[in-house]
Amino acid sequence: MAATRPRPRRAPAAAQRQLAILLHAHLPDGRRPDQPASLEETWFFEALTESYLPLVRMLDRLAADRIPARFTLSLSPTLIGMLADAALRERYRRRLAATAELAARDVQASAGRQREVADWHARFFRETGELFDDRCRGDVLRVLAEFHRAGLIELATTAATHAFLPAHQAHPPTVRAQVGVGLDTFAGVFGFRPAFFWLPECGYYPGLEALLGACGVRVFGLESHGVTQAEPPPPAGVRAPVRCPGGQLALGRDSEISRRVWSATEGYPGHPAYREFHRDRIHSLEAARVTGWPGDGAHRLPAGLKYWRVTGPGLDKDWYDAPAAAARARLDAQDFVTRLAAAPETAGVWFAPFDAELFGHWWFEGPVWLEEVFRVLARESTVAPVTATAAADGGAAATAVPAASSWGQAGDNSYWVNRETAWLYPQLHAAARRLEALLVKWGGDAPVAGSGRNATMASRPLGEGRDLEGRALRQAARTLLLAQASDWAFLIRAGTAADAAVAGVSGLLERFAGLCAGLETGAVDATALRRCEQTDLAFPDLDLKWFESSG
Repeated sequence: MAATRPRPRRAPAAAQRQLAILLHAHLPDGRRPDQPASLEETWFFEALTESYLPLVRMLDRLAADRIPARFTLSLSPTLIGMLADAALRERYRRRLAATAELAARDVQASAGRQREVADWHARFFRETGELFDDRCRGDVLRVLAEFHRAGLIELATTAATHAFLPAHQAHPPTVRAQVGVGLDTFAGVFGFRPAFFWLPECGYYPGLEALLGACGVRVFGLESHGVTQAEPPPPAGVRAPVRCPGGQLALGRDSEISRRVWSATEGYPGHPAYREFHRDRIHSLEAARVTGWPGDGAHRLPAGLKYWRVTGPGLDKDWYDAPAAAARARLDAQDFVTRLAAAPETAGVWFAPFDAELFGHWWFEGPVWLEEVFRVLARESTVAPVTATAAADGGAAATAVPAASSWGQAGDNSYWVNRETAWLYPQLHAAARRLEALLVKWGGDAPVAGSGRNATMASRPLGEGRDLEGRALRQAARTLLLAQASDWAFLIRAGTAADAAVAGVSGLLERFAGLCAGLETGAVDATALRRCEQTDLAFPDLDLKWFESSG
């Protein structure tokens, strides 16, 4: 079913309250074509199955009922690259089919309630495969673009590899490259540059808005204290947009209503009826039943066969009941809207940004909840769903300079910049300066496609040596962007996969150094370059103009 344009709805009155939900979808580039399977690739497959495709299903249902969803969906450039990758799509089809088969075999080997829940999972994976192939024809980005054109959602993007921008404020060319390449990647797929830009981890520092504005960004989001502690303090707090001195508009996150949704202890996801995220049937199946499944023993890759519900805080879990969980999600959606409608404010905006993966992956019933929220809002007259850009454009904005902020644990930079990661940023900044020097060295000779002063080089007849140098420059830039991803520092600080994160970012920096050494000596190793191109696949159309020093 193709997306249809919702029935036109009268614009909300100036005094009407507005709800601007933003879902930010991001995963680090997890393509590992040299491996039969990997954990990073599995993260992508899980999010596609449990979050992104359920959003498509949800939007199709709302469109069919002519109910305006009206929310913003931000897609990170690395996620866009994976969704666009034909080889990765085929690997996803194979994994999804293998998972459905695994569940079907478990149906035959089970009895009672376990058999029922295994059968539910087998149907879920089969139906997900049908949605991916029949509705999306493998191309989720195309379908999301349909929803954007139909006016149901607003598409937006973020920094190229989701770098935590305040960690790089001492080196503006790094920030500019992250923003510029991110916008280029989005525009190359969707054909336009978005008005809204998601700051990774809501990370902001004073002055960032000027760089965003220079790249064409009009609207961005902040953590709540980025607005409430702005100078001067805006009279409406987070209930209205803030206009930065350069004209850019910022929305402040409403922490109270956000916590009600995402908190596992205080919010909806912790209800005993919901599916338990942390327990996967794959880890309790005997070896003979999982022949051919990637990994072995305790290190089997997740399958998404989560047969249990939250139940309570202990280890004993009851069987999952999908209809009961969906009914609970609809009740929680009604409670959410009722609380909004009962709030004392008579006007203003609630800006509620979330990780998109919360809805479906972490909280399996999240898409059911979200759909019901929009259905209830369509029956209400006091709260209107809007996109983030519409909320910013429609509010009376006070001029102020936002405060440094993030949505990290302490509200500052410390989750990404700390003792555990102190070694990383000097290396990243030194690498960025090294690339800038190489751009000066080869700027007049290297064959670099794109715009800016290097654009004319692409059309000149080139010998093998100069072609290698141009490829090596662009590959060094790609590899550096991947090393700058905030995911590395997050994993190191969280401690859950610190060793793997250190190894991953160190490997990227080593490959970067090897490429630079070849460029500095004029002896690029063609074999090593080819290996890098096959390993670090992001941003095939990268434009080197973003990496040049601004002086």
